[in-house]
Amino acid sequence: MNRHKSNICVVLPYPADYSETFLRAHVEGLSGVVNYLNGFPVDTRDAYGIHKEYEKTQRLEQRLKGFLHRYVVNPGKTIYLRHFFKANAVSVVLAEYGVTGIGVMEICHQLEIPLVVHFHGYDAYSREILDRYASAYKIMFGYCSGIIAVSRSMVEQLIRLGAPREKVFYNACGVDITEFKKTCLPRSAVQVLATGRFVEKKAPYLTLLAFKKVLDVVPEAHLVMVGGGVLLDVCRKIARSLHIEHAVEFSGPISHKEVANLMQQSRIFVQHSLVPSSGDSEGTPVGIIEAGASGLPVVSTKHGGIVDAVIDGKTGFLVDEGDIDGMAENMCRLLSNKELAVEMGRRAREHIAMNFELETSIKKLRAILEQCSLSAVGNKRCAGRLVSDKVGS
Repeated sequence: MNRHKSNICVVLPYPADYSETFLRAHVEGLSGVVNYLNGFPVDTRDAYGIHKEYEKTQRLEQRLKGFLHRYVVNPGKTIYLRHFFKANAVSVVLAEYGVTGIGVMEICHQLEIPLVVHFHGYDAYSREILDRYASAYKIMFGYCSGIIAVSRSMVEQLIRLGAPREKVFYNACGVDITEFKKTCLPRSAVQVLATGRFVEKKAPYLTLLAFKKVLDVVPEAHLVMVGGGVLLDVCRKIARSLHIEHAVEFSGPISHKEVANLMQQSRIFVQHSLVPSSGDSEGTPVGIIEAGASGLPVVSTKHGGIVDAVIDGKTGFLVDEGDIDGMAENMCRLLSNKELAVEMGRRAREHIAMNFELETSIKKLRAILEQCSLSAVGNKRCAGRLVSDKVGS
């Protein structure tokens, strides 16, 4: 039995947002030695006493200059990463988000360290990102040992972008189902819950328009919207203009524990995700997975990985993007029929426990990283036969 343990380095482009629980789960859940680099550390040439290395990196910087924008790896940071990887004997790098992978691929190549790139959403769909980094993505796809997608639709999108099918793996983010008690729907309030950032791809304004129609049928209904973002103030104004502010609560960003408690108090979970003009798209929204783990039926859209997390007609209802009438109708069905809500909630919890459990997701991620590291030890290219969820298996 091979007891080799990878020395993993997880690289993030910025501190994990309150809503990005999946990033924290990767850092905290991967057993073994995990080195966590957050946002390409500041220039540390003085601290490392390696001024002479500067000139050696200029050629590298010229090569990367056309590929990098927000995630520019300046000479000092490039040197820092190289020394960090070497000093910590890093055997495999997990780059969170596609453009982060671009930022570290040259250093990984120089040090012969396998690179696994984890895509999450906008990095696979945003037109601005894809236009800016098209060439860099193709180079990265050629070098990296593994490419992870969080939804089945994203798998196909990455392949369309040029990722070799044999390198792409489907591994949805998971949740710790033990953190979410099963909601007692028969005793729950007539409350609708929505969580997530107030951004265009989550279309919170369409949730409000649909809820306005719900109040015409179920006037005692109450909507709680959790999160912050650029559209929060706009949505507050929309609620006032629709004269439904008495039935809508904007809680702002709250803790993970508070979200779990709100799910215990709710009857259904809603999210009207869509593809905005930017082309951005969801991966598999963690909020929807958490709702299912709580035993809440979900009303959402046929979008991205939502179709993996919600079985239409069994664990919730899915409508076309922009269909506020269909969303309102399905919310009314669940709010007016406790038995239906209970049955769908039961199936939802079973579905999440079977397919989106955090421990299983982390184990699959570990398997990908371990095999890529082992392939480097054996001087072999990671061919993609890592876990049972390899595309095409």
